[in-house]
Order: sequence, then structure tokens, then C-alpha cells
Amino acid sequence: MLNRIAKVLKKSNIARQMYRMYKGIDFSYLILQITPIIVKKTKFDFERINLLVPSINKEHFYGGASTAFKIFDEIIKKTNKHTKARIILTDAMPNKEAITEFSKYQLVSFDDDIDAKYQLLPVNNKYQKNIFVTENDKFIATAWWTAYSSQEIIRQQLKLYNQDYHKLVYIIQDFEPGFYNWSSHFVLAESTYRSEIPTIAVFNSSLLKSFFNAREYKFLKEYYFEPQMNEKLKQHIDFKPIRKKKQILIYGRPSVDRNSFSLIIEALKIIVYKKPDIHEWVFYSAGESHSDIALGNGVVLQSMGKLSLDDYARILKESAIGISLMISPHPSYPPLEMAHFGVLTITNSFANKDLSKWHQNIISIDILTPETLCNTLSGVIEKYNNNCNIGWEGKSFIEYVNDETNFGFIDNLMNDMQNV
Repeated sequence: MLNRIAKVLKKSNIARQMYRMYKGIDFSYLILQITPIIVKKTKFDFERINLLVPSINKEHFYGGASTAFKIFDEIIKKTNKHTKARIILTDAMPNKEAITEFSKYQLVSFDDDIDAKYQLLPVNNKYQKNIFVTENDKFIATAWWTAYSSQEIIRQQLKLYNQDYHKLVYIIQDFEPGFYNWSSHFVLAESTYRSEIPTIAVFNSSLLKSFFNAREYKFLKEYYFEPQMNEKLKQHIDFKPIRKKKQILIYGRPSVDRNSFSLIIEALKIIVYKKPDIHEWVFYSAGESHSDIALGNGVVLQSMGKLSLDDYARILKESAIGISLMISPHPSYPPLEMAHFGVLTITNSFANKDLSKWHQNIISIDILTPETLCNTLSGVIEKYNNNCNIGWEGKSFIEYVNDETNFGFIDNLMNDMQNV
């Protein structure tokens, strides 16, 4: 490993320092997310907007990544014709499908010093993150570790070109320290909100912005946008309502703690035991593949995995009840999608978040336990039994299904990026 580091870092002063730093070290406790990206001076002089994202592969492409690319595309559309665009992939090499999807981008390696207008640069190898940077490169961060890397790149850029800090655009889509126990990763994620780099924060929802404001995080400028339904999913919503099936859809992601999959399972085990007629209902889990789960009394939670948008729309149209939990201040897309497709939806409140104020179909639990979730689900089942069309009658209080873009702040953001 040491030889690989030395080979990649080559002969710069930073390389020699890094070599000495790593020599003889036990790598068992390496924090891969913060492995430095070493900046090199380019032979070119042009302006470029860089988006740092973990991956563009379909299996990693959930709502947050899609939203970041929408903002990036809006910014690129409004730049002058000479401005270039680069996507820096921090976690995963793009597969063939992803490269096809981003066909206008030229796939380059970290050693390529070229002036292609659109570049796709994978730097997932933690010891191959040497990139060429112009004095006018600007950066947009997404997940916390991409912000950490962006901040370090901007610091190196300052020294390399003897200039002031460029501003960082930070798309904040959750309170990411909460993804970890109180730990090294917690404080590293939290540190990205307190950097000396002048930062323009773009929050995914007014709820999330209010959460940060209440905790007195300070940014140079702040913008926010409200969630909107995915464009492809929205194409399925203009339909004649069909009779809902006795079908309960779970947003099931066992590997993501904040979606509280195990708590949902505990609640389902209780209701299967308590409710004699529960066999009339079918239970599905969508979001992430897992084994089917026996809930007791012959009832099984069937895993559908990560669905295509067409299949997801179909199951939303059919399902009478949905459960989607999110232990964070971000509103989360699945409860909103469920509710707008006529699904009676159970979720949870968190801090200042209460999605029952966003749609009549959403029930938000304040004190979340298996028992309270079970009791709430039992009550929702009775609502359906009394009126099988109740989900279709629910009204939205927000502009979630909207043909207009909700990124009206882009012009102001771009002006802020240019001003020193």
C-alpha cells in the first residue's frame, strides 16, 4: 500500500510529506472518507464548475443524488458557453450503464490534464486522488465527505495560485452527523458546517433549513427548495383512481438506520399477533432487497427490492396503506410519494418536522415505539375498512406535484458564487 501511495503522489513536496506521514503506519484505523485529494496546477486557464458526488451508478441513485444533479444542471445551463463542467466521483467507478447515461461527459483519469468541456472524473481509489485544478475552478458539494474534500481542495487551490478562497456551494439534504453514533465520523461530518471556507448552503426543504438555523449554524448565504415529485413518477399520477387493495407497503431499507426498519418489523409482529383478520392484508417492502420476513401466524413481509419507477408507481396506485419512517429533520420523499398516490401513510415526527401538515393522508407519530406504530396502523386499517376510497380523497397542502422548477434561487446563487 505504501508503494502505491508513493507512486501516485509522485515527486511533489506534498508527496514527500505524505510518504513520511504514512511510513510504518498501521492502516487499520484509516478514515477513508477524508483521504486527501492532492491538487495539481493545470496548464489551462478556464472557468469550471465541479460537482462532487459519491456515485452515478443506478444502485446508488436515490432521491438526494438526483436532486443534486438537477441543481448542477440548472447552474450549468446558466453559465456562459466557455464555462466547463466536471463531475468528480468520490466513491464508485461508473459502470457501463452510468457512462451511457452521462454520454456527453468524457471519462478521464486523475492524470489527464485536458480541456474537454464535460468531464467525468472517478477518484474512488483513495490513493489516486490527484486532480488538476485551475485558479477558477469552483466546487459544489453534496454528501458531507464530498464537502470535506471540497474544502481541502479549496485550501490547496488558495496556496497553489496565491488567491483568496473560492466559495463552496454545499447542497445539504439532511443533518448528516446524525447518520453516526457520537464518534469520529459524527464530528467530521459536523465540521463541514463550521468551515472557514465561505459557504453557500442550499437546503433540501424549509424544514431542514429551520433545523440548522435553530442550532445556530452560520453560512455566508442560505437558500432552500421544497421537495417535488420525481418527473418520471409524476407521469403516472394523472390517472383515474382504482380501488385500493388490502396491501400495506413498507419503505424498507434495513441497512439505513434512520429508516428504522427493525422497529417497523417489531410493530408488524405485534399487529399480526393482535389482529385476527390481518390475513386479509398483504405486506410488501420496497427500497432495498432483503430476505422475506416471517411476521408470525403465517404472515410474511415480501421484499420487492429497489423498484423501477414504473413498478413503484404501480404498487403505489394499488396499496391502501404505507409505512415510511425517517429519523431525521429531512421530510423524506417516500411518505410524500405515498400520500400523493392516495396511500394512507404513517410516518414519524422529528424536531420541527410534522408531515401531517403537508398532506391529509399522512399520520405523523410523535412518540415512536413498536406499540405506538402498531396502534396507529390498526387505526388506519379501520379507516380504510370504513371507506376504501379515503386515500383518494386526501388533499395536499403543498405544491409537491408541480410542473414548475423549484430552483428559483439559481440566478442569485450564481451571482453569489462570482462575487468575491
